[in-house]
Amino acid sequence: MRSILFLIILSLPFSLKGQFEFRYKTDVPFSNQGNPLTRAWEGGLNAAQFQTMDLNDDGTQDLVVYNRISRDINTYLNVNNQYVWAPEFAYLFPDDVIHWLILKDYDCDGQKDLFTSTALGIKVYRNASAGGNLTWEVAQPFLRFDAGTNIQVSPNDLPGIADINGDGALDILTYRFGTSTTVDYFQNTGTCGSLEFARVERQWGGFTECDCDSFSFGGVPCPTLSAKSGVNGGEAILHAGGKTLLPFDADNDGDMDLISSDEFCESLYFLENTGDNLNAQMTSLSSFPINNPAGFKIFPGAFLEDINFDGLMDLIISTNADENIGNEIDLRDNVKVYTNTGSSTIPVFDQPSTSFFQNDMIDLGENAFPAFNDMDGDGDLDLIIGNKGFLNGLDIAGTLSFVDNTGNRFAPSFNLTNGDYQGLENLNYQNIKPQFTDADNDGDNDLFYQVTLSNNETRIYLQEINEGNLTPAVELPIATNFDDNPFFYDIDDDGDLDLLLGKQLGSLSLFINEGNFSFAAEITNFGGITNDFQALNLWPHVADLNADGEDELITLSASGVMNIYEGPINRNFVGGDPQTEVLSINNLPFTTQFGRQNSLTSADIFNTGRPALIIGSGKGGLFLLENISNGSGGSGNEIQISLSPNPTDDRMTILTNTDGFAEIYDITGRKKHFNINIQSGVSKVLNLGRLPVGLYILRIVNNQSKSATRKILVYR
Repeated sequence: MRSILFLIILSLPFSLKGQFEFRYKTDVPFSNQGNPLTRAWEGGLNAAQFQTMDLNDDGTQDLVVYNRISRDINTYLNVNNQYVWAPEFAYLFPDDVIHWLILKDYDCDGQKDLFTSTALGIKVYRNASAGGNLTWEVAQPFLRFDAGTNIQVSPNDLPGIADINGDGALDILTYRFGTSTTVDYFQNTGTCGSLEFARVERQWGGFTECDCDSFSFGGVPCPTLSAKSGVNGGEAILHAGGKTLLPFDADNDGDMDLISSDEFCESLYFLENTGDNLNAQMTSLSSFPINNPAGFKIFPGAFLEDINFDGLMDLIISTNADENIGNEIDLRDNVKVYTNTGSSTIPVFDQPSTSFFQNDMIDLGENAFPAFNDMDGDGDLDLIIGNKGFLNGLDIAGTLSFVDNTGNRFAPSFNLTNGDYQGLENLNYQNIKPQFTDADNDGDNDLFYQVTLSNNETRIYLQEINEGNLTPAVELPIATNFDDNPFFYDIDDDGDLDLLLGKQLGSLSLFINEGNFSFAAEITNFGGITNDFQALNLWPHVADLNADGEDELITLSASGVMNIYEGPINRNFVGGDPQTEVLSINNLPFTTQFGRQNSLTSADIFNTGRPALIIGSGKGGLFLLENISNGSGGSGNEIQISLSPNPTDDRMTILTNTDGFAEIYDITGRKKHFNINIQSGVSKVLNLGRLPVGLYILRIVNNQSKSATRKILVYR
């Protein structure tokens, strides 16, 4: 069976220009008010869903986190009972995971499979990993019940997937779609490995959710039938908000109890099953944890995983909101852990909650916008970070944070010393996007920043820096929209700054500065970069990435993909085909997957002549990308490689234009074949029949130590 990799990899080019190349870097020190952050560069967490699985086939459970707001995945390896960020595994997950992710072993092969949302309800991927290669294949594009009807789940919900009746096969609990706040029970009609279901109950457990902190039991109607739902068709109304379900046996009596939550409520609710595994009966409601209830402003979601390596399931809670509705969630502190002080059979969560991961990260809540400048005149580059904002009473207020570079030009070290640089918090701006560049040709960089006002109007301000001091802010005469992203750059080389504007719908516009920031009419679709509904909220940036004296255009979008366009960047610029496989993981090329709402800046903080890239995450954190680009590239001496057939199920022929040797790596960077002699113009046949199904990388090294890589897909 062809794995999901066949679908993903065939949609990508099988060649790599290799001119622009970056890799994650996490060892640059970063502190908050002098307190070291051990996970500083891991990007933050927002609306996190926690699951565990064995990512690298070492027999231990690793951690997988799906961030619902940013729609990306974080992966962490369990190394000696410590979680170590391992982003390479996140890139091996299916690219259509959306809204929620649950990992459960449905086919009893010891490997957890993947359940996620789809427009038709629930999609299932089977874990087909072998030989340490994490691989997925579609088991069911959408789950059905009875006569073939799809099991519909609201995209805002998180269903409960567990063996409800104790027969060894996974069943499904989900709030009724579209009509009610009772729970449908879809019973698996087969044995372990089956994905065939029958809907056997429409009010599992005999309860109805009526309102926040209000449930009815035993078929008794809600106090007001029309408030949120009814049990019988006539009085039912639309499904009110998102809901989560977490079934687990809380009291070791052999049946499933339930934790539930609602999008418009602050509490988790515990419903004890006083029936049995065949006839569930819930008769009472309590906030959860019972002795120390979790209070979240909006939509808490609960997860049970052993995250302190003591063999007991702990309770992790995070908001499950798809966006910060009404700006009421403090996303700096949206993950809490309750340690299990009971046993594996009767868990107890009565201790005060603690933060998890976020207190060790750069996490400014939501939407980080970094920019660099030597603010204190000590010869190294400091960091200014804007954000969407923090809760400030009833309002949300964005800030600029000042991060002092206490290292030097070759070895940066950062310390966040001021969380409200320039005192912008009291102005209740949101989404403060800074950029430093020289506005007045006096040799020092000035501060531009775009803000969103409380009425959703957008402004761009300029504060010039004179003798190290910022002058009062001046509004620029340019109209932008909420999700537009500005970048000032002298594109026509006339000595003043023009404006590149990434647009909400994915296109790029140019505004020529005719003097004193008076801009000519908008030039739309600049460089041929047009509206793209797969790449909304375009973020442009210009820098010389490979030290060839010519600038490149770098773009990020809501797709999480970074594109690099070769220059020259002038009024005649035509984008053409960008390089997208710019991220090196274990020496293998990948297209970036940063999630939604990212920003981008560059700075030569290591004094190598090639700038590093810093990604501001929609989760409020940062990623640091070290620039390991080869230089100008593009010479006529590139290694050329022909592979046939590719994909293959057995043999493959290599033909290249160089003498040297070839190596084959799996996706984790381990060598599978090495020292394969090759000659220019001479076909070389490889026998790949013993390799497990999966993605591999062929690396050819010539006698001048130059190398090139190609992807190989083995399928059967």
